[in-house]
Amino acid sequence: MSCLVANSQEGDLKISGYVQAQWVWDESGIESGDQNKFSVRRGRLKAAYSNKYGEAVMQIDVTEEGVDIKDAYLKGKIPEIGWLAFRAGIFDRPFGAEISYSSSRRESPERSRIFQTLFPKERDLGAEIVLRGLEGSFLKDFTLNAGVFAGNGGQAKETDSGKDFIGHLAYRKQYKNMSFALGASLYYGGVRLAGVEGQKAYKLRNKEFLEDNSLSLGDYANRHYFGFDAQYTLSSILGTTNLRGEYLWGTQPGSKNGSKSPTGAITTDIYSRNFSGYYIQLVQDIGKSKHSLVAKLDGYDPNTKLSKDGCLTIGDVSYTTVGLGWLFRINPNLRMTAYYEMTSNEKIKNDWMEDVYSRNVNDDVFTLRLQYKF
Repeated sequence: MSCLVANSQEGDLKISGYVQAQWVWDESGIESGDQNKFSVRRGRLKAAYSNKYGEAVMQIDVTEEGVDIKDAYLKGKIPEIGWLAFRAGIFDRPFGAEISYSSSRRESPERSRIFQTLFPKERDLGAEIVLRGLEGSFLKDFTLNAGVFAGNGGQAKETDSGKDFIGHLAYRKQYKNMSFALGASLYYGGVRLAGVEGQKAYKLRNKEFLEDNSLSLGDYANRHYFGFDAQYTLSSILGTTNLRGEYLWGTQPGSKNGSKSPTGAITTDIYSRNFSGYYIQLVQDIGKSKHSLVAKLDGYDPNTKLSKDGCLTIGDVSYTTVGLGWLFRINPNLRMTAYYEMTSNEKIKNDWMEDVYSRNVNDDVFTLRLQYKF
């Protein structure tokens, strides 16, 4: 939903946005007394000017922590060539389906752990082309997004001359009361050893992290992801049923105690791991009412070559999360969400790991959120 500010024969300027106010109970903060929090999770304000030649978009996020740039891009097209478009600036990375699924529509409060880890801030600085199949051809249901990106995430500036490639090929089919989509994604890039004296790269061999002598300062550790995604929607007497899922795997350079992608030059030692992860989500509307039920399962294994007592660092521990939620669409603008996440970690007992991971860490989260969209 958006508010039309101005229009003419030349183009349209639209202002839109949403605010998410929430209360969160986080079990991990019980010991510190910091488990009970009010916050503005997102306060988005978006301006978009569009005409037949393309679109220019700027979006900011305003919360109690400050103001942040979310989008700043231009999208161009040639009216006579309907199958081709391009985009440049700061925008969502075209990998999979969950990244581009708006936070104002998403039924779970946050994206899956694997996407939060591999794609922090979701966006990046770069450029892409968009190819769509022509109507009337056998390619009409296909869309290809392919681009090059800085690889630093969000609005982080360029830190080197290297570029990462991201591509997503999608097939979508719409019927009277059913639709489905399939997609395949590729991320082909690297993380640079920033040239800090003493910085080293490590690779797993024979279940040990050993120095990777094939990489020198200034070289890039492989950052390669592969993914498949699928979505299915059915409208029936029970209400709309929506089933979505993704599976990702690949190689991720991270730190010793974590595999989160860097948002800028990394100056610590780099540890390369083979990872895998997934999510499956079911959203069921209750008939024609304003209510929906949500169930989600997601898992992330940052090091598929090590498990349980064989894990060497905190960064090797895998997680599984079960989420259950309720949505109430009060009116076209206002929505309430209640969502409970139960997270289980891999249980490990050895001489190298912190004893806290010998049991299931207390980190369940309950979120009560009110969203207004305009």
